[in-house]
Amino acid sequence: MERRELMQVRELIAEIEALAPPRWAAAWDQSGVQAVGERQDVRKLGVGLDPTSEMIEQSLAWGADFLLVHHPVALKPGLPARDNGYAKVLRMVFRQDVWLYAAHTSLDVQPRGPVRWLARELGLENLQVLEETGRRAGRWFRVLGHAAQLEELARTLSGYPAVEVYPCGKRAMEVVTAPGGDHQVLRAVSGVEGELLHVVSQELDMPVEPLGFGFVGDLGQPLPWSTFAANLERILGGPPRSLAGEAPVMVRRVACCPGSGASLLGRVGQAGAQVYVTGDMKYHDAQAALEQGVLVVDVGHFVLEERMMREFAETLRHILAPQGVDVAFFVGSDPLRRGYGNGHSGFGEKHPQ
Repeated sequence: MERRELMQVRELIAEIEALAPPRWAAAWDQSGVQAVGERQDVRKLGVGLDPTSEMIEQSLAWGADFLLVHHPVALKPGLPARDNGYAKVLRMVFRQDVWLYAAHTSLDVQPRGPVRWLARELGLENLQVLEETGRRAGRWFRVLGHAAQLEELARTLSGYPAVEVYPCGKRAMEVVTAPGGDHQVLRAVSGVEGELLHVVSQELDMPVEPLGFGFVGDLGQPLPWSTFAANLERILGGPPRSLAGEAPVMVRRVACCPGSGASLLGRVGQAGAQVYVTGDMKYHDAQAALEQGVLVVDVGHFVLEERMMREFAETLRHILAPQGVDVAFFVGSDPLRRGYGNGHSGFGEKHPQ
């Protein structure tokens, strides 16, 4: 059997950034490489929400060569001049010579990405971005090669959604992708045996897809508040931290922003949502919710993003398994407790998933 070459770090980063391009990250963010290691081969990728010493210790014990998290080690990196969690994390990754990468707002703003898992679970339709931060366009490719190469490429691309292939004789083809689908074409091109004669591409004027924070959508069928609340509690595995505003009689339109979404409350009202699911709402935010007639369901910062990173890990597992890389998700825990509980997340024990 032919031995498979090990994936290189640069190739893994390219796969991550195809799904969460750093150019779309917020200006204040620190998405991207957090710590550089010397090793260049990747056999195991450990994924988690936070770069805590506990998550890193578990990942390293599993044998991870590369660590992927959502939250950066620090939004304002500085010298590790104090013996705190920041310094401890840096010591751990440097001692084991592993890479640490954060896909933070670069992932948050991707409308097709795992950030919208709750929309899928709730069955929301007609999804729109709450705060648009950019627009991504479709792309056109022209590929020149030998007939056998183009046939192989066409077979591969036929399995991708939102990719259209147009043969142009025996030595050429044109490919058109929906917004965000260009990385699928590039991956397929790189997998063709031999060197293709020529590949050119350009961005299309249409279609375009908005990128941004949060989303809003319509339920397939309006639900009484009690029914919607029961569904949400089942999906999230427990009750919310708190509610702000008056509960509607019927729920038709729902907005969500994983993490901290207080800054989007005004946009939620403008979008016509009766319910807004997010985290980290404060006292004056609650007053604003009452004034706007929106019910805010504060589920905390942790629960929505923990599931988001689990979904991201599954996506990467599907992509990387054929390339010889194992992916494991490491369950985190919410640092904020409800009542006098022990702080367990309710998502299971801490082990690779």
